[in-house]
Amino acid sequence: MKNLSYILTTVILIITGCEPKKLDEKLATALILEKNHYPTIVHHDIFCGDPTHAYTIFKSGLVEKGLVKVLQTRKFGDTMAFVNFTAAAKPYLLPTPKEDKISKIQRVKVADEEFGAIKEIRMMSSGNKAIVEFTTIRKKNVFAAAIKNGLKDTLSHEVYFIRAEDGWKLMDKKSEIEFLSF
Repeated sequence: MKNLSYILTTVILIITGCEPKKLDEKLATALILEKNHYPTIVHHDIFCGDPTHAYTIFKSGLVEKGLVKVLQTRKFGDTMAFVNFTAAAKPYLLPTPKEDKISKIQRVKVADEEFGAIKEIRMMSSGNKAIVEFTTIRKKNVFAAAIKNGLKDTLSHEVYFIRAEDGWKLMDKKSEIEFLSF
């Protein structure tokens, strides 16, 4: 009788230990944060030599806030930029590649993108694959007004997870067809 209870206990432990562990919200959040390094900076390139960008900046209200100066008239052959940034804009200016500086392009910070929440975890029937939908929240600053078509406050993302021998792993962005055949 004692042997039977030991055998049953051993069998139950083996069966429950071999079941694939489900991907929970806490683990998915940790893996997403590790992979994507949230919060991230959302940037926008301002073409300082372009009169169309200068007009957009002028209409955005950044001139009244003292962040930029917009040249409204320019003599023919003058190489001066239409948009110039003041000292007040310095916290929003980001490093710009040399190729862009030659073309009078300045990269500015328009928002911080932070992890929001997980909306849904869909486990595949095999139990070794999952599709996770989550949102990110963008906290805009004053330069968000410089974007002509606006900037969304929240974004939805979809990521793919695969369970390997050492646990769940976040896959690099692939198509859903590649994910299902993996």
